[in-house]
Formats: sequence, structure tokens, C-alpha cells
Amino acid sequence: MKRAKQLTKRERKALAPQRPAVAPTDKHIHCIACGKHLEPVEFQPPATATMLECQHKSRFPSCVDCADLGRRLLIEHDRSGRPVQTAGAWH
Repeated sequence: MKRAKQLTKRERKALAPQRPAVAPTDKHIHCIACGKHLEPVEFQPPATATMLECQHKSRFPSCVDCADLGRRLLIEHDRSGRPVQTAGAWH
């Protein structure tokens, strides 16, 4: 009895339907440095929160007070290629 040929991973991916990117219905934003919950209005003037950008053009939210630490986290992310080491979320 001969075993049926199995598809390669690349062939399975080509046959599988693309899953749509799901956008969150509510914007739940946390600072990458301290984990504090940030509201969208905090990004408007006078800003108490800002968006930091890595070399890959990905954007990460941060408190203005934590911006230096956030930049250091992004520098480490750019240098090592590992995911950004974010703080645990809190409200």
C-alpha cells in the first residue's frame, strides 16, 4: 500500500484562504515603557503621550515621561531583531 503524497508547507499556505487582518474595535493603547493605559485624546495637544517609531517604521505608543526609555527599548529591538520588550499593561 502506497502512502498518499503530502503537500509541502508552501503548497498548504498557497491553498489556504488569506485571513483578513482584524482591526480591534476599541483602541486599547498601553505605553511600551511603563504599561500605563493611554487614551487617544492624550496624543492630541497638549500631548501627554507620543508615538515612537523603530527603524522598520513600526509605531509604538509611549508616555511623554517614558519616551527616553521607550527609545532605548526600540534601539535594542532594532539592534537585536527581537520583539520590543514591552512592560505589562496596567490601568
